[in-house]
Order: sequence, then C-alpha cells, then structure tokens
Amino acid sequence: MPASEKTLVMIFPPLTVPTSPPLGACLLKAYIEKELPQWRVKVLDLNLWTFDVLLKSLHQGRFLNPEYFPEGALAEIALANMMEVFRGRNDSEFYGAPEHYEVYADLLLRFVEVYSQTLAALCRACDQGAAMHPLFRMMLDRILAEKPDCVGISLSFSQQVAVGSTLGRLLRKDGAVKVILGGSVFGDSAADFMEQNPQAADFVVSGEGEEPLKRLLADLASPENAPGTCYYRDGVLRENEPAVALDLDRFPPPDFGDLDLPGYYSPEPVVPLLLSRGCYWRRCAFCVHYRSAGHGFRAHGVEYVLRMLQGFASQGIRNFAFIDEMISPRRFELLAGAIKDAGLDIAYYALAKPVRQFTPEVLALMAESGCKYILWGVESGSQRVLDLMDKGTRVEDVSSVLRAAHAAVIANHVYVMCGFPTETLEEFAATIGFLDRHKAQIYAVHRGNFALERKSPVFDQPEKFGVTRVWQARNDAFGGRWEFECSSGMTAGEAKQAFENMLPFLRAFSPFTVRLANFRDHALLVYRKGGQCLRPEERRFPRVNYPQTGRLLSAADEPRELP
Repeated sequence: MPASEKTLVMIFPPLTVPTSPPLGACLLKAYIEKELPQWRVKVLDLNLWTFDVLLKSLHQGRFLNPEYFPEGALAEIALANMMEVFRGRNDSEFYGAPEHYEVYADLLLRFVEVYSQTLAALCRACDQGAAMHPLFRMMLDRILAEKPDCVGISLSFSQQVAVGSTLGRLLRKDGAVKVILGGSVFGDSAADFMEQNPQAADFVVSGEGEEPLKRLLADLASPENAPGTCYYRDGVLRENEPAVALDLDRFPPPDFGDLDLPGYYSPEPVVPLLLSRGCYWRRCAFCVHYRSAGHGFRAHGVEYVLRMLQGFASQGIRNFAFIDEMISPRRFELLAGAIKDAGLDIAYYALAKPVRQFTPEVLALMAESGCKYILWGVESGSQRVLDLMDKGTRVEDVSSVLRAAHAAVIANHVYVMCGFPTETLEEFAATIGFLDRHKAQIYAVHRGNFALERKSPVFDQPEKFGVTRVWQARNDAFGGRWEFECSSGMTAGEAKQAFENMLPFLRAFSPFTVRLANFRDHALLVYRKGGQCLRPEERRFPRVNYPQTGRLLSAADEPRELP
C-alpha cells in the first residue's frame, strides 16, 4: 500500500437474516474509491461472519438454549443442514421439499430472534463495564487487521444498533480510530441518537451517506463541511443541514467485490439495487421512510439502470431485488421495455402501489422482462380507510391489478394492516373479505398492526385522523414507541385481538410454505425456478366468520396443516 493511501473499513454489523449482501456499504465503497482515490475501502459483512461463527460453534460442542430450541440436538442437526441447503448445495431439497424448507426457515428466524437478544444483552453488559465477550474481541481483531484509518458502520435495521454502537465505542477506545455511523435506521434522528450515545461514534450521519462521507474523509478535522452530520464540538452537539444529490447517475453502481456472494444463505446470489431514492407519492399517512431521502424523489436514468444490470449479468449475477420505496407504472414500463429489448435474462422483484395504470399490457411486459413477483401496498379493503391514509388507490382498481398480474404470471404479495386510526372492526373485516375474494391471485400476505411513528402525517396532524391523545410508551434514540387513542373505531387492544384472530387465515396464503414470505430473496428464486408450489385450489384456508356473527375468527379455528 502506498504510504499516502488510507483505509476505510465499512462494517455491516449483526444480526439480521443473511440472504443477500448489504447495499449501503457497497454503494459507499464504490463512490469513495471513485471520488477519493487516496482512500481504499474494505467492506466487512460482520452479519454473515457472525452467523458462520455461531452456527459453526455448534459443531464444536456448543449447544442451543433448550428454552428456545426444545428440539435439542435435532435443531442443531437441522441448522447444519439449513446452512448447506440455503447455500445451494441441495437444490432438490430447497425447491422440492416445502416441508423441509419450513423447518429450516423457522429455525433460522428463531435463531435470529434469540441471538439478537443475546447480542443486545452482551452489549449492555459491555457498555456497563463488564469484560469484553470473546465474540466482540474477534470482531475487533477482524476489523483492526485491516489497519483502518477510519471505520464506517452501516446500520439498516434496529436490531443492529446495539452491536454497532458497542463496536463503535470499543474501536474508538481500543483501536484509536475515527468512527462514523450512518444508515437508513437513523432517518432524521441522528442528533437524538448521538445525544444518548455520545461514545458510540465521532460522527453520525442522517440521510444519504455518499457526500457526507466524502467530505468527512477529505478533512476529518472539519465536520462542519459535511452535510447531514452530527458531532460534538467543544462539548456542544452540532447538526449540519442535510443535502441530497439531484443527479444520481453520477454515482457508480454498488461494488460487492469484497464480499463472498455464494456464501450468503440463498442458493443463488440475489443482489439488492436501488434504482431511485425517495418516494414519488410521499403522502401515505403512516409512512416516514421517504424522510431519509430528503423528502424528494430522484431516479437513475433507464439507460444507467440497463448498463448496471448488464454489468452484473456479465459477472453471472442474474437475480435482483429492486428495493425502491415503490416504482411507478410508467417507470416500470420503461424499465421493463429496456430490459426486454436488451435480451437480458434476469429475475427480479420490487415494490409498487396497485393503481389502475398497471394495465394488463404493462404487467405482461414486466413479466417478460423478468419480474417474478411484486409486493403491493394494499393496506386495506375499506375505501374510507384508504382515503384517510391518502393511499391514492381504489379498491376496485386493486382487484383488477391483482387479477391482471396473476394472469401475467407475476406472483402477488400484498401488505395489509389492522388498526389504522378510527378503523372499525367491520372495516378490517372488509380487508379480510377482499383477501378472501382474491385467494386465487395472492401468494403471500405481509401483515401487521398499525404503529404510530414520530414525524409521520398521523403523528404531526393527529386531529385530522381522529386521534385524540398521544403518549410515549417507550423512549429511545429513534423516537421510541408511541401509543394513541381515537375518537372512534377499534381501540388498540381490540385491533390487536382482531389481527391475532385472523393470523391463521393470513398465514394460509402461501402456496409454497408459510415462512417463504419472511425470505423475499428465497421467494424470488422459488418463483423463478418453479419450486413445488401448490395450485391455488389446493391451499387450505380456515373458515372466516365476519363481524355480523359477532367475531372474525376465534383462536381455536386453526387451519389444517398444508399438505
């Protein structure tokens, strides 16, 4: 390494499901090495590394906690098999044995939940002065082996925050290096985080990271020049105004070169790509996601996207997750047409809003270009609730889009929620009724109870949505948990019960396995490869009772097991 060259180590910390590589760190690597050639950037996926360390320890005499894994040795054997199957070493079992997939997927999700809690507890102990756990020592040794001049920690999920913060503190203390935290988890709450965690980092970045990171690395002594950056100066917390790049095409494609793509827990690599930033709608009353992208919408040009896809395809990468907030019908039409005309043999999935402009012709073109499934933001089957959410969709249009997508052989995954402010039990029943009528067209239901998020339209204008009282049930660096009461509709408790009562019905939609909906990258591969899916008429649903009978569904009405 030339004497003048410096090293930035970009870390993606544990713990989240390791089916695909981290995008943010790889975007930053590509940009910094283009703009600042004196900096070498090394990406370390400590999430994948931690999974391998923990799972391999089972072969060395370590045992799973029987409280969470009552299967004992059988769970350990199954997890070892899972590593092989999910990494593509037994395609017949991955694609052709849904009952085995369900066991593996359930164990992996349980493993993530248990060890996320374990790591968080270890972090709390370490932060309170306890001896450093050997796992953290191994992580530090792995990072410091790269001889970093600076370390960036990219946080995409809340369960990564504890480890990321602890690693930042330990690196600043033991490694004496500058630490920069950033990632989508912060939204616009970097100042709140840094105030509560002043030892975790030298700088915390909100919003897009390319330009702030470039400015910081160019002159670490002058953070005032880095937009969207929080830092302490003379004991005072300072926060710079964020800035967003208007021309995304000046950014290079992500560089995944440091990562072992075949090592991820998917039979084939599925690469995440961001074709735009922000949201073109920006009006859904429950949403805050668009805030981290500067409240605007910008997109890569279609020619740029096509060149990027061709570049990855030339490397043998043909499966993609387009993780945009959502893609509009017109842009989908342009992208799909370009991909088809170029003769690219790829597969992808994306998020979209089911509006009438997704015509049968547009959806057919999308299917021809490699679109295997869409995650549709349906949210509700009640038009009043949709209007109150400001979704900009009509129930009858959603129905037409789902039927047309199914006819085009695009699998429909749908999002729905229960308990939006003032929603009644009858209106939630309308959602259930809508799903019931479209059983033949829906492949998975992604669901949850409404959660009030700080700085969402509902939070900022509660009276507009019938919210009469709001209070903070839990405080943390990311806005905490907020509870609320409404002038009408279901209470929070009633909404929770109604939702839980319907879970057996909602879980029955998957034609492959129930757990496939938890693994989006796997779903893409199953749909592309023709995994052993049930025909719609073969799926078994529990009986649905509507409100006029006094209840939606009792907990005792469990569905029969899928064949």
